[in-house]
Amino acid sequence: MSDKLKFAKEEVVRACKIISGNGFVLGTAGNVSAIVEGENLFVITPSSYPYSQMEVKDLVVADLDGNIVEGEKKPSIEFTMHRNIYLERNDVKAIVHSHSPYATAAASIEGINIIPGVDIEAAFGLGGDMNIAGFAPPGSPELAEFARRSIEDKGGVLLANHGAIGVGKNMDEALLASDNIERNCKMYLSIMPVGSVKTMPEDFMLFSSNIFKEVSGMTK
Repeated sequence: MSDKLKFAKEEVVRACKIISGNGFVLGTAGNVSAIVEGENLFVITPSSYPYSQMEVKDLVVADLDGNIVEGEKKPSIEFTMHRNIYLERNDVKAIVHSHSPYATAAASIEGINIIPGVDIEAAFGLGGDMNIAGFAPPGSPELAEFARRSIEDKGGVLLANHGAIGVGKNMDEALLASDNIERNCKMYLSIMPVGSVKTMPEDFMLFSSNIFKEVSGMTK
């Protein structure tokens, strides 16, 4: 095993433990992946396998053409969704898909297709407002396509009635994006009963979006 493949696997296991400890997933829900630096490969969690038991040996390795090249277990049912995002955004090197409660709740409100960036953390940390990808069954080609189309150049995307995806140029950024999405959705849900989100000035949003792209290296 190359050092870069070993590192990618260790990062995926590390992220699994973090999101499980944060309560962002229940049981075997959600999935995590990482690009192997300098190679046409990515590492992804297996399907229906407990995070508490997850080890490097349990992970699946695939190429970006969609071929499984290593691993005894089936890859996550969201394999195609991860692959689609990597193909859409060559700046993205890590993906964290969680079922965090506030993000899932915000993505399940009838008639809401975008969750506004509530504060400067969302502006600088996520690139602003977050799209909600249309609903489709978990693991379906339709869901993978909805996620690919909806993520645009942001730090992630919400999935209707399902959860959230945080992305980054490394695993720490993908984890931070997931935290920011959950935090922003929690604030949004707390504001809704008493009013609407105050819109930040357009020039500031443009400025913060440009800073986000520069710092994160995210360009569509």
